[in-house]
Amino acid sequence: MNNRRMILFLALTAAMAAAIRYGFNEGTMPAGSSLLWLVVVALALATVAQGVAPSIRERRERWARLILLVNKIPSVWYLLATACVASFSIAQVANRNPPPSNYWPLFALWLVAVGAVVASAVSGVRWSELRPAALKERLWPYRWELAAVAALTVAAATVRVVILTHLPLPFEQDEAALAHESLHVLEGQTENMFMSGLQGHATMQYFAQAVFLKVFGINVFAIRLVSAVAGIVTIPLLYLFLRQLFGRTTALLAATYVVGYHLHLHFSRIGMENIGDPFLMVSVLYFAWRASREGKTRDFVLTGLVMGLGLYLSPAARVIPPIVLVLFAYSALRRPSFLRQAVPGLGLMTLAYGAAALPVGVFWFTHHSYFMDRISVVSIFQSGWIDQEQATTGKSTIAILWDQSVHAFGAFGRYPDNGIFYRAPIPLVDRLSLIPFLVGLGYALYRFLDERYFLLLAIFGAVVVTGGVLTLEPPTAQRLLGTIPAVVALIAIGIKLIADGFSQWRPNAGPYAAGVIVAALLATNIHFYFFEYRTGGYSSDLNNRVAAQVVDYARTLPEETRLFWYGAPRMYLSGSGHPAMTFPLRERPRIDVLEDGRVVSNPLVPLTGDAPAVFMFLPHREKEMQALVASCPGGETKTFISKAGRKGLNGIQKTAETSFTAYEVLTPNRCLPLSASASTGG
Repeated sequence: MNNRRMILFLALTAAMAAAIRYGFNEGTMPAGSSLLWLVVVALALATVAQGVAPSIRERRERWARLILLVNKIPSVWYLLATACVASFSIAQVANRNPPPSNYWPLFALWLVAVGAVVASAVSGVRWSELRPAALKERLWPYRWELAAVAALTVAAATVRVVILTHLPLPFEQDEAALAHESLHVLEGQTENMFMSGLQGHATMQYFAQAVFLKVFGINVFAIRLVSAVAGIVTIPLLYLFLRQLFGRTTALLAATYVVGYHLHLHFSRIGMENIGDPFLMVSVLYFAWRASREGKTRDFVLTGLVMGLGLYLSPAARVIPPIVLVLFAYSALRRPSFLRQAVPGLGLMTLAYGAAALPVGVFWFTHHSYFMDRISVVSIFQSGWIDQEQATTGKSTIAILWDQSVHAFGAFGRYPDNGIFYRAPIPLVDRLSLIPFLVGLGYALYRFLDERYFLLLAIFGAVVVTGGVLTLEPPTAQRLLGTIPAVVALIAIGIKLIADGFSQWRPNAGPYAAGVIVAALLATNIHFYFFEYRTGGYSSDLNNRVAAQVVDYARTLPEETRLFWYGAPRMYLSGSGHPAMTFPLRERPRIDVLEDGRVVSNPLVPLTGDAPAVFMFLPHREKEMQALVASCPGGETKTFISKAGRKGLNGIQKTAETSFTAYEVLTPNRCLPLSASASTGG
């Protein structure tokens, strides 16, 4: 009798029974959940079968054969099933009404469930293989390869962290909004890590960013460092992924290129979750590809686990499961023998996915609007945009989708970004890199029956369609970041093909040519980003630029200065207002003066007593300044200018324009807006 297996089954039976019982005791298990007890019964039977199996091996009765059959089911199925039920129970408790008083025990239990999935994946690993001497023996033949990848990772870290707080400028509204959510975690206002909040983002990412804010301080550097780390870690993961598919040379060329690839570089420096898309893509597909080639249980389990965890990091992670399923289906079609491994493998992958994803998945199931939040805003169908476009232009749905496709796929060589978070003057693939990209793309289309090239095309097509064709105003760079693994792989393939052509002309010239080409492309991208883009005023929109000027100006004033803001209805300074202003100035006294004269503040700012004051007017409210100056003479007027040449939502700003005008009275005074007798409040 395998005592270790029997002990495992006993532990799983007890753990699952306790998890379900906990959910029922909390009054959160839905109707029909009593069927979960059947799983406990199955585990108990498996435990009994394990105990009696040795004594009935020669019996031929049906019940004996059934027990022996149950005994042959691998332990990993029971372990993953237990983790799934535990996660389901956690989800029920986390989403109960009234909510639990403390979510951290649930989080600890979820970590145990995830740990059980990891344990099931590494159960076949011998601990002796992890000893330093054994690892050194295994890795020593690859020492130069490891050194090259380490050097690329260090280089990537350098270009992603240098002047991180000043490039890009200004600090974006969405960066500040997400930072606000992380600040709510530190302040204890957000406690549930198994739900989603602002714009459908899972709150787990706010908890992750809160760790950085706690360690590095509440500042722009800490906010953006999360993205920088994700971008840096992607480099070695991309290398490992492409090395499996195409070998060392192509993987090294791709990893070298992405170090300075302007698109990846930029979003590695913004405090938003989008850079997690390529990170998740290569992490999941690394294990999925291994599973499709070797059919090992470990790889199927880790594929499902990483996919499930990805839901907590980025909404775009939802496009990855269809890509994985398409890969497995195509592999089974090309290699029918893989189907025997894929069927049980998909079951294991689903259980691992559920163990990780069920807590947030149940929340989305019961709060459908949160799941659809961003889709309802940016989708051409859910937002109703396509119906409006048909009515306005008279075009058919097919014609509109064609225009959308031209702009979405044209982002990689023709059209610049339409979004506010980058808006570079060049396409997502610069003109010099476009040559090897088209060569690699053409070769991949020619070899599309090859599973490796099919996977690259599937990644590229799935992301461009879901993040471009079916969304508003393509191309929008942040929605297309998931294409990065495929794009850099195609560029690397193109470089290698071009370099191989040099070898036909002169032996041994290929490696040198490949090195020169990738170095030139790398230098071109880095030079563009740190020189042309940094000084060109391309990023952001007018409101964010005004917000940046307001923040810089306000930080020169005494901390007790009352900041009166005449910006409604365009921008607000009080409460959550415009996050790019309210987050950096959250400790300052901030008051909005509304168009109807009401004076509001949140948090409440008392207007009694003496204090320095500054009154800031956007251009559309400047007419109100004259009466204020007359009522509170002796101050100083300052005008802040938005320079000409800045690129905005409506094209290039051709002339210098006023951003805002400030009237400051910095000596302690009782100056107030003329309507300050109105009550203040949130």
